[in-house]
Amino acid sequence: MRVITWNLHGANKESRIWDLLLELNPDIILLQEVGSMPNEIMDSFDVLSKVAIKKSGKLQRFSTAVLLKGKIIKEIELKSNHEWVDKELEFFKGNIIACSVEFQKYETFNVVSVYSPAWSVDSNRIKGIDVSQVKLTKNPEVWMSEIIWSALKYTISKDEQWIVGGDYNSSETFDRKYKLIHGIKGGIVSDGNKEIRDRMYDLGFKECLLEYNGKLTPTFRHSNQQIIHQLDHLYVLEKLFSRIEKCEVGDQNKIFSNSLSDHLPIIADFKV
Repeated sequence: MRVITWNLHGANKESRIWDLLLELNPDIILLQEVGSMPNEIMDSFDVLSKVAIKKSGKLQRFSTAVLLKGKIIKEIELKSNHEWVDKELEFFKGNIIACSVEFQKYETFNVVSVYSPAWSVDSNRIKGIDVSQVKLTKNPEVWMSEIIWSALKYTISKDEQWIVGGDYNSSETFDRKYKLIHGIKGGIVSDGNKEIRDRMYDLGFKECLLEYNGKLTPTFRHSNQQIIHQLDHLYVLEKLFSRIEKCEVGDQNKIFSNSLSDHLPIIADFKV
């Protein structure tokens, strides 16, 4: 079984990115920043797609999606035990696609496609609310990554199979400690990124790209042409991770050199 997560950088139905995606022959695809899809894709996969949200609450020009060689059984309504988190889940509903899926030859899975924006939750919406149980300890703001974590913490069962992937807009290479240890100067500084991963691990997840390769693997080319940040992540519960056969990123030459996207796909294969 092949699972891919990929931010398509607004690719429309005419983009060559779709040919490359078909060549990769995935069973489950978690997509972000989808401009439009060609008919061949719509005919080849069962599709659940929603338009992402701007900071203002208005609709973006792109969507978040789950594509499946199988059947999407139903949407999953993610819920938390915090009312304010549930309100944020509603606000971000176009950025989080959660559903149960099934294959003829595989098991049933719960999958979540995540597009976490590069801006934090509006402080006015959470003014006067105690967010300490959800907020990162090393970051003064609340991000969508914490909203997702809070919902998963309340929703998931380790008896089920959960796959959570997408563009988290979060990389350990942003953290001050990481920059200091590795001699990285300048660029984005956003503390708490490793804490995001650690929290997911506490829920029983493993980050496939990092754990399979034993090191951080960049997935993003910055506007200054640096390729040092892993903004994209693919988490699966430990039971499924024990069946991983391979996890890698897509070919930089094909994707970056041809300006198909500023993100590389994460491609993970599992025994069935």
